[in-house]
This record gives sequence, C-alpha cells and structure tokens, in this order.
Amino acid sequence: MKITIYGRKGHAHTVAFKNYLRMAEIPFNYKDISVDVEAKEHSKELYGGLLKYPTLFVDDEVYLTPTTDEFNKIMKDLN
Repeated sequence: MKITIYGRKGHAHTVAFKNYLRMAEIPFNYKDISVDVEAKEHSKELYGGLLKYPTLFVDDEVYLTPTTDEFNKIMKDLN
C-alpha cells in the first residue's frame, strides 16, 4: 500500500492526517504544496486550476479534500 498526502505546513487537516499515520506507524509520503512545485501543479490539475488541500492518495485512489470523518473511514477500510 502506498499513501501520499499533499498538504501545507500548519494546515489543521494536514497536520491531523500526518499525525494519525505516524502514530499508527503507517508509512506515507508527504508533499508540501507550498514548496513542492510539482505537487502544487498536480494539485491544481486535480482541482480544476484551484489550489486545494489536503489531497490523499492511497494506491490508485485519489481523495480530494477529505474531511476528518472521510479520512477515518478510509483508514478503517484499509485494515
């Protein structure tokens, strides 16, 4: 399983999702769209030119701006 999060430093959902994954010892990649130009441009493509976050990638699935409840469900379904 490969998990990637696009987010921004200090953003509440981004921080919460990263903390959850760290505490659960689930490996993930993190890309800060404020400094990673490639992730920023990819994010804009996903959101029709807008810059939104967080974006969660789990293998081939893409979850656009998941809420905390959606994130928790995704994580539960992975187990």
